[in-house]
Amino acid sequence: MLLLAVAGAQIAEAGSSDAVGKIDADLAEMLGGAGEERIPVIVMLKGTEALDIDGFDVKYSYQLIPGLAGEASSTTIREMAESDRVSAIYFDDPAKISAPVEDIASAPDNALVYDNSSVDGQDNDSDGPSDGYISPARIIKADKLWEMGIDGRGINVAVIDSGIDKNHPDLIGKVIAEKNFLANEITADDLLGHGTMIAGIIAGSGASSGGRYVGIAPGASLINVKVIDQNGDGRVSDIIAGIEWAIYNGADVLSLSLGGINLGETNPPITMAADNAADQGVVVCVAAGNRNSTENENQLSGASSSQLRGSPVELSQTEESSGKDVYFLFVPIVFALPPGLIDSPGDGVNVITLGSTDAAGHMASFSGSGPTRDDRIKPDVVAPGMDIISTVPAGLEGPEYVDTYYARESGTSLSTPIAAGLAALLLQERSNLTPAGIKGAMTRGAAKLNNTHGVAYEAYYQGTGLLDALHSYQLLEELGDGMSGVVPDLWKPGRWAYLPSGEGVYVGLDTGADRPQKKIYALAPGDRDWNTRFVFFSNRERDGISLSAQGEIADWVSLQALPEHISSNGQHVFAASIQVPEDTDPGDYSGSLDITDSDKTVLEIPVSLTVAEPLSISLGKGGNSGSLTGNQWDYYYLDLPVGSRGIEVRLDWNSESDSIDADRNDSNSTAFSSINASSTDLGSSLDLFLISPTSEYYAGGPEGSSKRVAIESPPSGRWLVAVYSENASVNASYTLQVEQEMIEPTPKRWHIDSANPGTNASIEILLENRGLAMENLSYAAVIENESLVEYEGRVGLKQIWNQTVNVTDETIRLSAELATIEGSRYSEVALVFEDPDGMASEEHADLGSGYLGPVEVSNPQAGRWAINVYGYNVPETGQPFRLTVKQYKEEPWSWISISGPDRLEAGSNQTLRASLALPQNPAQHQLQGYLKIWANNSSIQIPVSISLAGSGLVGLSSEKVLDEDEDGKHDQLVLGFGVNVTIPGNFRLNGVVNDCLGNRIDVIDQSQRLDEDGDIHVNVSGTDIWRAAKCGPIRIENLVLYDNTGNYLDRYEEDIRIDRDPKEFQAPPAYISGFVNQTTMEVIAVGVNLSVTKPGTYRIDGFILDDSGKEIGYEKVEERLNPGNHTLSLEFSPSDFIILEEVSRVRLVDLVLTSDGEELENRDLAWTSEEMDPLAFRAVPGSGEAMASQESVVPAGSDSNLPFPAAEGAVLRRENGTVVIS
Repeated sequence: MLLLAVAGAQIAEAGSSDAVGKIDADLAEMLGGAGEERIPVIVMLKGTEALDIDGFDVKYSYQLIPGLAGEASSTTIREMAESDRVSAIYFDDPAKISAPVEDIASAPDNALVYDNSSVDGQDNDSDGPSDGYISPARIIKADKLWEMGIDGRGINVAVIDSGIDKNHPDLIGKVIAEKNFLANEITADDLLGHGTMIAGIIAGSGASSGGRYVGIAPGASLINVKVIDQNGDGRVSDIIAGIEWAIYNGADVLSLSLGGINLGETNPPITMAADNAADQGVVVCVAAGNRNSTENENQLSGASSSQLRGSPVELSQTEESSGKDVYFLFVPIVFALPPGLIDSPGDGVNVITLGSTDAAGHMASFSGSGPTRDDRIKPDVVAPGMDIISTVPAGLEGPEYVDTYYARESGTSLSTPIAAGLAALLLQERSNLTPAGIKGAMTRGAAKLNNTHGVAYEAYYQGTGLLDALHSYQLLEELGDGMSGVVPDLWKPGRWAYLPSGEGVYVGLDTGADRPQKKIYALAPGDRDWNTRFVFFSNRERDGISLSAQGEIADWVSLQALPEHISSNGQHVFAASIQVPEDTDPGDYSGSLDITDSDKTVLEIPVSLTVAEPLSISLGKGGNSGSLTGNQWDYYYLDLPVGSRGIEVRLDWNSESDSIDADRNDSNSTAFSSINASSTDLGSSLDLFLISPTSEYYAGGPEGSSKRVAIESPPSGRWLVAVYSENASVNASYTLQVEQEMIEPTPKRWHIDSANPGTNASIEILLENRGLAMENLSYAAVIENESLVEYEGRVGLKQIWNQTVNVTDETIRLSAELATIEGSRYSEVALVFEDPDGMASEEHADLGSGYLGPVEVSNPQAGRWAINVYGYNVPETGQPFRLTVKQYKEEPWSWISISGPDRLEAGSNQTLRASLALPQNPAQHQLQGYLKIWANNSSIQIPVSISLAGSGLVGLSSEKVLDEDEDGKHDQLVLGFGVNVTIPGNFRLNGVVNDCLGNRIDVIDQSQRLDEDGDIHVNVSGTDIWRAAKCGPIRIENLVLYDNTGNYLDRYEEDIRIDRDPKEFQAPPAYISGFVNQTTMEVIAVGVNLSVTKPGTYRIDGFILDDSGKEIGYEKVEERLNPGNHTLSLEFSPSDFIILEEVSRVRLVDLVLTSDGEELENRDLAWTSEEMDPLAFRAVPGSGEAMASQESVVPAGSDSNLPFPAAEGAVLRRENGTVVIS
């Protein structure tokens, strides 16, 4: 599986709003400085007119998409974004091969027989190999087409991958064309093994296995398009170029076992290229992605959702076990990703996207699932992808060989060529079929697969089902050129099921089957299922297309119509939504969405809808009863008004087996005691789910033959209550009981603004009980006190940083926030709370980069809690971070007295009275707490907030400059800001110092204690003003005053102007003004340009890293310099770089400029080279003579023996032993 990190376009931080909106998120992060580092980009254009901007070195000018690929500096990228001809700019991200399921047992003696009897109707094992392995060709019945003479002859399939070993015995004579798009490898041969395996699945002859491992279309020809190197690395730009080259060089079918982690963007360049290839008549088969693989970051493993939700990971370790190993397993399990798990370009409209099935005929644990980011169903179909055996070059280190010529692998990568091979078979039979026609044959011919409960998987997992070559062929014989199709091919409206806010991310409902259920397939009256999106595709042109809803649901459906005219090979998205009328009776309703052409039916999409039954609540109580068996559902709904304080739903049941066991026990209690003890297993188990109006779900916790859900402060609106029978073998009778708590206070909060110390206030609050009767009511005024501890640390790769905190019975909330410092934009760490018993769960964890949290635990168990920071994906040097831990405790609010009734009957109302006596000298400007009312185990809180009149900002009260060395230049700008003080204490002043154009000079963050009216003084460095400011006057903006606890006090609304010219201030003794690449074949050298204003001794220190972040050198240089411009050269030995044996860029990092021990400037990432080849350094002549003539011109494609590329027509000359390119 190839993983492409192609992120969606987001707003950057510089330039006009239109321009920055064109720059994708990954790229925007690289543009923080004004450096001239060359960045690989893909530039999308609005028209066909060429883009000619100086500084953009074009690598590819595409015909397939309106775009260019190349390299440009940050400055040039911003300039291009301003152009009206540019629509978007993307970082040209790396692509990588990923092995998704290394932990799957895949030895031959562990391989399972593929049970697809449900779709085959016959015994597939009758003549299979003795070890049980059944080839994908037999599973999808491609062998049935071979018997008819259909083997793919005359069809060209392009494998866009890591190359093909064309000398493999199974592939000799198959490769008819090839192209290598990699600059760092000179051959199109496969040095990795992945591409050859794909090729064998498509067209392998099976010659080396006696016909055992034959490809799907053994007669097809192959086109080898190499875009991935021997390390599994590549670039998106090369892949797009490979797609383009393939379609213009005779490819009928493309096999793209690649994809992208593309969050937030529905049509990135790679997806556009794949869709456009299909538009031009080439069938494009793409992997859905291994987004559930335990080997991929952030991804859910094969674990069921019950493992995620109900079984916290035990982190207590024996002496022999490793805590970091447990976290390595814990992190991907605990963080499941939300919908939109289909990789790009698998999310394309026109492509055929493949998911994977396992050896038992179920969905593979790693197979990516939909919907896409724009709510379409993907994958389109599925094919075998577990433990697939296919061709590989001999003697490689990576593959899991089963013998010399074959290896075993798993992933949607292996499913994709199965579809590509089937496309070749169908095209041989009907050469005039379009990609839309092939897609129609595959999707309509596919067979639905069932989960482990025997219920069909949702379309988000399987699309229209498992490929069936024979059925697709038969449909083509029946429909011919009139073939069409639609995905999805049926519609069951319902509500999505998400985890509640703050409890993790989407995983779906755990019904006990092998896959969580993503939706509840029922609606309540008044509910609406918004915008389900379909894709209709037609092989031939159609001129009278019409879309309509039919049946009982016809009047409830709204449609986004299809165009009347659809061209040949047309694929079009349309949408449908359904709203259930308020007066609809509960029950099952049906209908269809009909697609007609000139009044003749083309397709009917069945629609089935269940309308839930009402649960009425009176005086806080309600309920219902029923019975279920097998895999049945019952659906109810209830309305919760605004102000509901809590709801509890309890499900109790008993099954027929329980009563049978009871009868047997009456007659022979000893004989049947063991049977009775396991009656739940022999009988039935029911599940209880509540779905909120915002689609958050709550699952009932087990309590024997009952389940219970209790929710505090539930959101108002219409809730769904679902009862499910988990594959029960006997009938189960159940009762549902609902209890609602609701005290409605009026007013809902008590706010006192601009209160003066020493004053009093009071309030009367009406309490209306709209729920159960409440007795023994108690009242208290409570204030929360916060204690805060900050830590700084560093965590290494796959290592754990640990800190413990002591939690007492008085702690009501424990909170942690983490901020990473400096590290890579790709760094990911996990922040995990571990309770005193060593347990952790997804509710108490967060994973990401930058800022994490707050991770909060309400009413934490008393004891020592561990706070673990896990370096999930961080640089080898580690990731520094800052951790803030807060504990909150309730304390009586002595200023407030409160009284109220002892009992509130259901349907009654009473009055609560509270009074406040504000002390003369309060310690804080703002206070927050609440009035607490409780009885038994339930409580409500009425918020109370107090803002004291007083402390505020006056403005700028003083201004002066300091010339410390009396050289006529200002070293400091000293400002005083006046504060009126009502409560003595520590104050914090925040703001920004800008020049006249808004360029930031400094940030104001100054704390000072004031016991009376006075000034907070701020010093601004004169050197910072000289360096950052372009013009005067200097402006002070966004001036805000806070108290010592961070509460907002005042904002100074007017901007403050200081009439000073930046050139009046002190220039730094020296500063870095640029960089020059001085690399030769003997040394990696970077010239650091310095502008010196004062004579002195200056030192430069720096490290160089490769692309992986590995340190490959450290150097320093020190010289005595006079005022003027100078270049200090950092010269690094290339020996460590040569050892890498991989083409890489070199990054100059942690560059520090000092003078006499004083740091003048520090740059985290100072400079980045072009890609350099270690082999070029090895070619150094022993004498060290010139590597180039005194002046020569580099022709196109020539090897100049330089470790970095030079543009065509570049002039090389030697200056003082250094090769200079101009």
